[in-house]
Amino acid sequence: MSTSSETRELSTGLVIAGAYADKVRRTIFAQLRDLVKQDKEFAREAARASAELNMVLYNILVGELKIDKGDVVRIRVNYRVEPEKRITWLYNTLRIEAFKRIPDENVEKIVNNIISTRLEQILERFRVAPREAEKVVKEFEISEEEAERVIKPPPPPTPPTPIEITPPAISPTQIVSEIASIDIIGETAERGFVAKLCRSDGSVLGLVSLTPTSEGEVVVDAIVVYMQKAYRYLARTKKSIELLIEEPQKILEDLSKTTPTEISSSEAQKLIEEKMKSLI
Repeated sequence: MSTSSETRELSTGLVIAGAYADKVRRTIFAQLRDLVKQDKEFAREAARASAELNMVLYNILVGELKIDKGDVVRIRVNYRVEPEKRITWLYNTLRIEAFKRIPDENVEKIVNNIISTRLEQILERFRVAPREAEKVVKEFEISEEEAERVIKPPPPPTPPTPIEITPPAISPTQIVSEIASIDIIGETAERGFVAKLCRSDGSVLGLVSLTPTSEGEVVVDAIVVYMQKAYRYLARTKKSIELLIEEPQKILEDLSKTTPTEISSSEAQKLIEEKMKSLI
């Protein structure tokens, strides 16, 4: 064990709410498996820490947000592994994404309110009766098999908005000039990224995915809806994915050199949904 504290991040990825507690436990043990193998006492500390976090999350998700077991959530929080073999959650870094019809600002307000006003009360209840607290969390859980049957991917948070019809003087290859910003939505399981393509007024033209290949290239795949028509730009570039993320203008350079293919609206919607489902 190091003589100085070490900070790490726990992220559940998208998980059905009824399975969040098990995902937290499995993730913390996976991240600390080397330490757990070396020290059985530390294994008990990992179990204690996961139970503590799950109780805090239960109060937020079920007690305040009224999350149902079939809703989807994503949880991120940092923690420290102290030299004295103690796991300390950095609750001020706790971030929860809840895919239910609850505005994000309401979720953030509730999370901040719980952490600032009721965290000590929740932790005290856990310290006094940890088994009873964990029992409440377990009663909310569902089996992994049931989770696999009922989990539904969340709807795209920002689908392309209806595009205003503009004069037909602009050809499909000039659509790229309409893109004012490329905003990253999230990372994919293939270590790539998905981003929104936006106009200067904030309206969304479409989505672009960046997927690294084993040959060291990056596949740039953009779906754009313009003048009530859908287009697909598909290109490969030798630029690194780090460069494309740091300098989105480089993505536009590759798209501007690519001739788009017109596709049906149903195919465009399917491709957009697949890109959103690839997010972790």
